[in-house]
Amino acid sequence: VRALPGLRWASVAAACATMKATLVGITVVCATSFLVFFSYMSMQNLESSLRPGTGTTAVGVLYFAIICGTPLAPKVINALGRKRALVLSACTYVAFIASNLYPVWQVMMPAAVVLGLGGAIFWPTTLSLIKHFSVKHAEAVGGDKSKCLDRFSSAFWGSFQFSQLAGSVMIYLIFQGKDDKGGGGAVERAADLLAVIFTICASVGCLLASLFLEDVDRKKGGKEGGAALADEQQLQGDEGDENGGEGGENSQVDLKFAVRLITSPRSLLMLGVYFYNGLEQGFAWCDFTSGMVLATFGDKAMIGILMLCYAGANAITGSLSAQVSSSRRMTRGLIFYAIASQSACVLLVHLLLDKKKAPLYLVAVVLGAGDALLNTKIGLLIGTDFKGKQHVITVSIWRGVTAAGCAIPFFLSGHAGIATDIAMLVGAGAAAVVLFMGYCTRAIKQEEVESGEQYQPILDDD
Repeated sequence: VRALPGLRWASVAAACATMKATLVGITVVCATSFLVFFSYMSMQNLESSLRPGTGTTAVGVLYFAIICGTPLAPKVINALGRKRALVLSACTYVAFIASNLYPVWQVMMPAAVVLGLGGAIFWPTTLSLIKHFSVKHAEAVGGDKSKCLDRFSSAFWGSFQFSQLAGSVMIYLIFQGKDDKGGGGAVERAADLLAVIFTICASVGCLLASLFLEDVDRKKGGKEGGAALADEQQLQGDEGDENGGEGGENSQVDLKFAVRLITSPRSLLMLGVYFYNGLEQGFAWCDFTSGMVLATFGDKAMIGILMLCYAGANAITGSLSAQVSSSRRMTRGLIFYAIASQSACVLLVHLLLDKKKAPLYLVAVVLGAGDALLNTKIGLLIGTDFKGKQHVITVSIWRGVTAAGCAIPFFLSGHAGIATDIAMLVGAGAAAVVLFMGYCTRAIKQEEVESGEQYQPILDDD
């Protein structure tokens, strides 16, 4: 009996240590993402206006490479462990940003391929770490895991979008008053200065993750990397673990499991939302900046101002979304709202208020807020509906299909008019809504079945 207080204090100390480790972990993930995407997103937003040929094609190749690398991402993450996978993939962003210092085809295309393969690893790794830290934190405090995942996801996406906010300010400050009308090359020098600053910042982000991120896949008993990650997936309820195995047999089973998951009705019905998520990002970063902002204002510095509005709305919405109910019904409803509001706003402004300056600020805000809702709520929905190994594979599918949608505006930059770009956005939004309605219908029926099974023993006892 006397030992009980000691055991109680030991458990409290262990819970406090876990809480501290998870908070440090999510902070490092957010800080790393902030520094990397503060640099990368800012350079990407300028490609369509500074380098409409080589730069936009490189970004398109980048997202195509993400698609190609997506099937390999779970294997690489398992082999390296999530910490090393995050550091390695973050370094590929540094390589692409640095390639803008010598923006020729022979340099930017290989860098784009390298980043594409790294980006395919970065996103599943990051979102898996967020889920890992949220689950551990919820267990330590005795809280709701879904709500904790929503808060951690919102913190990540808030930092992600705050990076765009800071990057937009940087773009405006560097390019303010710069033009090449006198033939002095002021714009090119400003672009080179930005590339140097952003390369340094992204490198600091990689160093931060390397030094301070916990190696969550290193377990006691000598297990690390894929073995430790597999153990954690099993604890989280991996439906595919009953098909265990070792070596080549396990690889074959994993491939069959992945194919079965990808071709399942619920995965196929989510593809429309994934694709639209990428298309609306590509539209904002490429078509909106060059086809609407630059065409209306005629000043590259205004790209920074409008993207500042976009990033500000995104960051604020991402932070506030954590305060909203994390129920499945609310999550699905916000995804519908984001798609409808973005599509309707862009279409109406183009049809009724074309070439007007003031409405573009509204478009920027709506695009930013909608993107924040999609990123946070799709991530929450996947974290809730897909467990263990399913979660890693589904995140890879999400980021791969999103990359395909994002690549299209960059490939079509300079070849299609803004009217065509808007028509694609609205059409993709309508298709996404229809498919997602099918997903929600199936999910609601499944929840009703599970609820009935849960209460069946009570009815039997009566």
